[in-house]
Amino acid sequence: MKCWIQILSTPTADTPGTTLLLHFDSKRYLIGNVAEGTQRASVQRRLGLTRVGDIFLTGTVGWETAGGLLGMILTLADSTTNSNEGKREHRKKGSEDNVPVERSWLNLHGGKNLTHLLATARRFIFRKGMPLLTNELTEKADLKRKDGEPTWKDDRIKVWSMVITPEGRSARKRSHDEFAESTLLESADGKQETLEQQEDRHDQMRKAVVSNMFDSDWRLDALIKKKLSEVKRPAAIFFRDENGTIQKYRGPTLDEDPSIPDIDVLVRNPWPGAMIETLPPTTPSTSSVCYIMKNYPQRGKFNPKVAKELGVVPGKDFRALTEGKSVTTPDGKIVTSDQVLAPGKEGGGFAIIELPDESYIGPLLAREEWSSKEIMPGVGAVIWILGPGLVEDQRLQKFMKEHSEMQHIVSSKDCCSNYLALESPASAAIRLHLLDSERFPIPVHSNDVPLRKAEGPRLYTKARAGLTLQLEPKLEIQDETIIQHLDTAAVIKEMPKEVLRLAKTAREEVNSAEFQAKLDENQQDIPSKDAEVITLGTGSALPSKYRNVSATLLRVPGFGSYLFDCGENTLGQLRRVFGDTLPEVLRDLKVIWISHLHADHHLGTASVIRAWAKETMKEGSTKDNKLFVASDDGMINWLKEYGEVEDYGQDRVEHIILNPASGYDHQFNPEETQRVGLSSIQACPVEHCHGALAVAFTLPNGFKVAYSGDCRPSQRFAKIGEGATLLIHEATFDDELQSDAYAKKHSTTAEALAIGKKMKARRILLTHFSQRYQKIPVMDSHGGKDQVAIVAFDYMRVKVGEFAKLEAFKPALMKLYENEEA
Repeated sequence: MKCWIQILSTPTADTPGTTLLLHFDSKRYLIGNVAEGTQRASVQRRLGLTRVGDIFLTGTVGWETAGGLLGMILTLADSTTNSNEGKREHRKKGSEDNVPVERSWLNLHGGKNLTHLLATARRFIFRKGMPLLTNELTEKADLKRKDGEPTWKDDRIKVWSMVITPEGRSARKRSHDEFAESTLLESADGKQETLEQQEDRHDQMRKAVVSNMFDSDWRLDALIKKKLSEVKRPAAIFFRDENGTIQKYRGPTLDEDPSIPDIDVLVRNPWPGAMIETLPPTTPSTSSVCYIMKNYPQRGKFNPKVAKELGVVPGKDFRALTEGKSVTTPDGKIVTSDQVLAPGKEGGGFAIIELPDESYIGPLLAREEWSSKEIMPGVGAVIWILGPGLVEDQRLQKFMKEHSEMQHIVSSKDCCSNYLALESPASAAIRLHLLDSERFPIPVHSNDVPLRKAEGPRLYTKARAGLTLQLEPKLEIQDETIIQHLDTAAVIKEMPKEVLRLAKTAREEVNSAEFQAKLDENQQDIPSKDAEVITLGTGSALPSKYRNVSATLLRVPGFGSYLFDCGENTLGQLRRVFGDTLPEVLRDLKVIWISHLHADHHLGTASVIRAWAKETMKEGSTKDNKLFVASDDGMINWLKEYGEVEDYGQDRVEHIILNPASGYDHQFNPEETQRVGLSSIQACPVEHCHGALAVAFTLPNGFKVAYSGDCRPSQRFAKIGEGATLLIHEATFDDELQSDAYAKKHSTTAEALAIGKKMKARRILLTHFSQRYQKIPVMDSHGGKDQVAIVAFDYMRVKVGEFAKLEAFKPALMKLYENEEA
């Protein structure tokens, strides 16, 4: 049976974690980190993950190691659903092929707080028909395990967990009496329980929440009856007319007009997970989970000649012996399988070890597993995921030398380059750079590996994406599968000559004195013309070939920087754009705005806050700074709840909740304005999902930026954004897909531009594009007095005063993408 491990990712800005894929013919296992960017890397590598049934997370549970898990689960669930829908359609058409519809499931294995992390997402993640089970691994459970007994096994592999607690914080083995005599606590219902009983009860509560998130019988079309006074907007409200027909209720609620009758109405029941107000409390865990994984032993070759000599009759008894069973011959003699099978082969295996820092090294090396005769035979490799400064640690070097019979593969920022891990968006960025180098930078990267400080031969193989470790039929490293670095010279060479000609014409136009004079005249009344917009993620729903999910940074010199939405791996996009200057950008960050709780708009928030907190703590002038996060209360509650899993800087975040109680309006006092650079934040509910808001930020100098988030066209938004200097509006669908936009509560290009005209916005940026149509929508980019609209691309940097310059490159952009699909 052939099986192998392939490295999916090593630490880069695009893929901050190390991820492995263990391949069997009919099943896959995802192992290591599922960090932000993992999903996009699998798309880039064209790796179908629908066969993944188990994910084994290494390291401590936190956003650095598991920040991509929620997006990955959504993708796996949707991929399986789409696959099964295709099979059902196949059956309906009367195909002779009886294609089975699969029952999807997923097991997640990892450290403490894995279930809690998932449960925090209950208000914004919901899928049906995909049972998801969590298996939290603890040092206590390791201590209880009998010698040689695996922690987990299925029909292909056996797994031994090694939960490593750093030095000074190690658990010790407690007796049964100690557990029984633990201090009794009082539960919520007044009953007494031990600490262990309480922990178990809390764990079951979290698991029930996760179960309801992924395997509920909740139905979207099920309506329940309530009084109008019990319903809060933006819930969809229905009623039965005199004929008993269900109609949509379009009148006011009692909150909006207390004089109306309190009639019976129908509303959808929220999905079960969303109805859980709070989770049981938890605390951060420092334990790092590592694994030893092995195939089952392979039996030796069956010797029919010897079997016959022992009196075994060919047929079913031969088959039983090959399966390792004993048989009885006709004369009553018992023949065992070892009498007729050649010596077998121990199953091939490997260890995967994650050490965040040096405090984990001693406890790891002291583990009994390394000398276990039941576990180690057949283990032929160790894959190391190492924190900064550990690669050349003398203790690890000694271990590698003493275990030179095993292959050692190391993944670490200390020995892996920050190469362009996503070739498609990088190639697109290079082509755009050739078109207009001022507004389209090449993503910051380096193919050079950091130099070794130690002398002597290297005892390990450096991890590279695509590197394969074959386990069966024999263990060997196969480097011919390594993903080669992007050939930038080839990308440049393939650039269409006609595009370059059109770009040259545009460049000559915008650099002319006449163009600049007209531009200066038209823009003389625009404040902060040097404000820069950096579009970090411009796609919708999930990362696609060229576009990451939503995030737009606005930098206004003299006032601050403001981040509008923060989709998965926004921090990685920031690193690609700013490189070594990112610390300055982070220190200048004042506000993060989250428009709504859909995963593609906020799953990068924790990472950005952590990076901001880490950077601002380095200097005395910034260590007391506060970062504002403004949003609906759903987002604020998630940030607080996730803060129990890890300390990511939540204690230095100030929350601004925009809701009916605040009038969707926050006015900053003079002292706050001095700190944050804003006079006010005004928001309004929009038609998209529960808690979806559009917003307008106003600066003291009159600069106003209006941001739509995801929504249908909104007159209320047009009102709060009136006179905007800059409008950033979603344009998910092309005008030809109006019905899709209506059904999915998004806007078309024309609808977005119409809001800009109504708002009298001076500059319009269209973003959040669907994967279903070409990346340059057909549009009228001028409207009203000097109103210019442009289209966003990932990594684009454009100043408000240069929108007209970029607009001049539109013919070249249209030519570049005329035959491309997103």
